[in-house]
Amino acid sequence: MTLILLLAAAASLCAQEKSSKAGYSQALREVRETYRIYEGAAPGSEDARYPEIITRNDAGQPVIYNVTIPTITVFRPEASINTGAAVIIAPGGGNMFLTWQSEGVNVAEWFARHGITGIILKYRTNYVGKDEQEIAETLKPFFAGLSGFAGRQKKEEGDGPLKPTVQGDDGRQAVRFVRAHAEELGIDPHRIALLGFSAGAMLTCNVMYINDDDCRPDLAAPVYGISGSGLPSNPVPTFICGPEFDLFPPESLFGLYKSFKEAGLPAELHFIHDAVHGEGLLYNGREWNEWIDLLHAFMKGVRFIP
Repeated sequence: MTLILLLAAAASLCAQEKSSKAGYSQALREVRETYRIYEGAAPGSEDARYPEIITRNDAGQPVIYNVTIPTITVFRPEASINTGAAVIIAPGGGNMFLTWQSEGVNVAEWFARHGITGIILKYRTNYVGKDEQEIAETLKPFFAGLSGFAGRQKKEEGDGPLKPTVQGDDGRQAVRFVRAHAEELGIDPHRIALLGFSAGAMLTCNVMYINDDDCRPDLAAPVYGISGSGLPSNPVPTFICGPEFDLFPPESLFGLYKSFKEAGLPAELHFIHDAVHGEGLLYNGREWNEWIDLLHAFMKGVRFIP
């Protein structure tokens, strides 16, 4: 398998992004590499011909639609502080879009500043339209129906085993790809975490429950989102976090946490009061932003990082 750098793709997306924190090293901001995780078309998307679209939301952050070519974008730490650990980050967006900045770039940069390679996974999303106007129309019922999403999801899943999803397949392939190229990426193949937000958290759970040795992450962190129930057959240290009042009912998060505690396995569960679904990591002084410090402490506690 050849590690192919997509310089044009990286430059195009990076041109639309601004540094998320004042004082962040200009040199580090430029150390971004984007790679396709499949050789050829992604399985099941061979006939996808619609264009990927990048726009900005009301906060001026980049949002990506119509993803058919899954990639990873790598943010390396400075060599002097590199711990050898890596975190693959799956942004949220209801499988309709990817919230690239607050649930991607900001998070990857934070980890890179702390000696951990941040890797944003651009996974496949549903087709939502050929232009911004059509996208807006398509997403109207999605946003209008968010309040009922959690209940519908729980009812649809029931207590049965999870089935593979396209997004989960991309998560598995991302772990597999990063592990296969660990030496080239400057990381330890046995210290690869998977962190996801909302729909990305559901991707993370899909990988937690369905994996093999090549694509099993070494740590998992679903943030304000969950799917599946009971203890995974091949569990890893798991960090679970969400707002106190969220789309996903707290009992579903408690259920996963309880399964780990009953088995005597490492897991943490955090509900944060000053938070809303979809915030990711923002430098706005809100209590919610402490979730990443809590995750970092958990990583130390389970010896994922020194």
